[in-house]
Amino acid sequence: MGLVCCLAYIVHLFFESKGMRVKQEVQEIFPTPLWVVDIAAADAVAFNAKLKAEIENIISPRPKVPSGSNWQTPQDLHTRPAFADFTKFVEIVAQSVAQYLQVEQFPMMITGCWANINPPGAYHPTHNHPNNYLSGVYYVAVPETGSHLVFQDPRPVLIMPRTAAIGRVTANACVTQPQPGRMVIFPSWLRHHVPSNESTTERVSIAFNLMFTDFAETLAAPRWKPTAGTG
Repeated sequence: MGLVCCLAYIVHLFFESKGMRVKQEVQEIFPTPLWVVDIAAADAVAFNAKLKAEIENIISPRPKVPSGSNWQTPQDLHTRPAFADFTKFVEIVAQSVAQYLQVEQFPMMITGCWANINPPGAYHPTHNHPNNYLSGVYYVAVPETGSHLVFQDPRPVLIMPRTAAIGRVTANACVTQPQPGRMVIFPSWLRHHVPSNESTTERVSIAFNLMFTDFAETLAAPRWKPTAGTG
């Protein structure tokens, strides 16, 4: 079992009736980290234009999908030469995350990488990414309004009184704001969803999973089938 000291917030109190000085300490334990990586806006324009064109090549001609649904490419983008620069970007960021988590001694690999094209009205229901250690999403094109990534509180049991304000320690969800050129990496077990695209333009993103190589080679590949494009 790993043990670690907790991040603490210390408040000094005075117990007036007894004349005693008291120290109150608030400790934060078991944090859930998110890693947010932004490409400089000027650099992201050309990078994203190339990615978007390659994604369109894969899904064209676009098959019909149900209302509220989206197009998802095959999960092998990381193996395609056209996405080599993107794959390298993911690997560099993943190495940095592994160093932060002190697991860089265990090689990781991309187990799946696919594009999501969400037209107006499309959404992703709540889900996580089983059989992986880390997951992430990179934003190629983001509508000006109505685009969020919502993470849900992973604690299984909650008592939720109506608090005076909703903040970091009282909320039951966390909203991450997408923008072109932004990558968000998170633990694969963390449940999340993407609300309906309420804009008039498409939201285009590339999602991926990462797992320790020894495990990934046999068990971590995506189980779902793509809705557009060919393998």
